[in-house]
Amino acid sequence: MTIRLIALLLALAASVLARADITDDAGLDPSWKLITDRNGIQVYMRHKDDSRLKTFRGVSKIQLADEYALVSLLEDYASYPRWLHFIDGATEFNRDGPLKRYLRFTTQLPWPLNDREAILEARVETTVMPDVENVTVYLDNRPTLLPANSEYVRFPEMEGIFQLTRLGDDEVQVVYQLVLDPGGYIPAWLANVLLRDAPYFTLERLRRIISRPEYQGQFFDYIELRGPGRPDNLLPARSYLYTNPPAAPIKGMTVDQANPAR
Repeated sequence: MTIRLIALLLALAASVLARADITDDAGLDPSWKLITDRNGIQVYMRHKDDSRLKTFRGVSKIQLADEYALVSLLEDYASYPRWLHFIDGATEFNRDGPLKRYLRFTTQLPWPLNDREAILEARVETTVMPDVENVTVYLDNRPTLLPANSEYVRFPEMEGIFQLTRLGDDEVQVVYQLVLDPGGYIPAWLANVLLRDAPYFTLERLRRIISRPEYQGQFFDYIELRGPGRPDNLLPARSYLYTNPPAAPIKGMTVDQANPAR
């Protein structure tokens, strides 16, 4: 029973999308070790000497002709418990524009474990360059942005990413990477053992839920993506892969740069 409850706790931690470096290819970098490969989802592990915890990365490829479906899903905070592993609730409590928001994630754990919460800064970055086109969600731990809550234990450390990269032919690669300390009395070796499957479950659920009808045909004016919901008065989304390159490479597209009119 104790192992089961700890697994539930760590599953929440695994669902937190926080900041990390993903510039290297896990399939080529020897520091990454493949630990799971099933149902089209690969999970890798890496351990750095300066951390007591290991980093886990999930990778999967999906067909996604409507890229705005991902944004629609991420805007639907009520849906997070259905695909982020064991998340009990997600709310936005502030924002500095649509590309930088502040979120609170919670879970409820059975007694005697304390419930956990994460206070996060979410930042979205779009890149359109000749060698890579992607959207990356960074979440940074911001535990001091809200007053302490005696009913929850806050994560003392976390970092990771959630990234969608275009591959061509309406195919994208989704990467979900994390390293974190769930807090409380949980040994690092046990945290590492239980966290390693979390990227798999999150990506497996994401692949199913993102195709639901309610997420199709949407448009969000703060981000420039491909999809049938784009208004006709806008230029096609800029892309080297889809033969509509920008005038110059774009790294960190702003709201003002997105979606120029015809």
